[in-house]
Amino acid sequence: MTGLRIGLLVDSPLKRQYLALSAREAGHELVASLMLDQCQMDGPTPDSADAWVVDVALDPDAEPPEPVQALLEHSDAPLIISDSSEYRPGSEEHNAWLKRTLAKLRQLAGDINLQRVPRAKALWVLAASTGGPAAVKDFLSSLPPGLGVAFIYVQHIDTSYTGTLVRMMSQSPYPAALASDGAVIQANQLLIVTACERVDLLDNGTVAIADEPWGGPYAPSVDQLVANAARVYGEQLGLIVFTGMGNDGAAACRLVRQRGGKVWAQTPQSCTSASMPDAALATGAVELTGTPGELANRLSAHCRASAQTLIEEVRPYESPAAH
Repeated sequence: MTGLRIGLLVDSPLKRQYLALSAREAGHELVASLMLDQCQMDGPTPDSADAWVVDVALDPDAEPPEPVQALLEHSDAPLIISDSSEYRPGSEEHNAWLKRTLAKLRQLAGDINLQRVPRAKALWVLAASTGGPAAVKDFLSSLPPGLGVAFIYVQHIDTSYTGTLVRMMSQSPYPAALASDGAVIQANQLLIVTACERVDLLDNGTVAIADEPWGGPYAPSVDQLVANAARVYGEQLGLIVFTGMGNDGAAACRLVRQRGGKVWAQTPQSCTSASMPDAALATGAVELTGTPGELANRLSAHCRASAQTLIEEVRPYESPAAH
């Protein structure tokens, strides 16, 4: 689950209407919707909510109303408390307030999901355009399961093929899903990024769906997503540029190498369209090329070597005398 189970406590039907609609559109589930003057909350609050949004007018010189006080005292779920009464519903100020509230929920969703599933220690971004689905599927299907790294697949493709792309990639050893708000970058899973929504990576290793569209000439933008990923993962980031038209990903190659990460590319001869790999190779940042199957074999060997190095680093020291 990436969305949250939300409880609402408001002091007007109009507030409830706007918040409920906005929360659902953001992918959250509404499990409680309470009016301040109609609820009696003198004991423990419902525990089905992951978070509560409290939008009521509070007197700074008085104690909070009883239902708000009950939430503060008894609910284990975090509370987002504010008052939108001063904004006219539908106005620019009100829309900005809604956006801020949803941004808080987005961050909260990531933090809560991280408590359930840890983020992956290493991430590989797979970038492709023309001919990409077949090449990336070949790559993923050639991998052994359980490598212990996460994958994000950035594909230039018409939005009408999104569902087909997810089903196609789900046939590999790595479960595939569209990137969504609050999703954790998990080991042994594949998140797919398309032109539908702009995806950002937060510092805590979770996904955020941005309100703004993708910038630049490409949607999705490999360069834009990798810039976020490099900030979060540094030398634990890998980038593989597969077949495709254009030069999206070239700037990303330089950035990944500057941060100490790995940059690989599909051999141009094996591509449906070699423009993207050619642009990547022209940067001088690519250290390894191969067919999709060859790249999969090299990644498997790289992950095994990394795992062995980690084992040796944590193995207790034994003095020669012990033998």
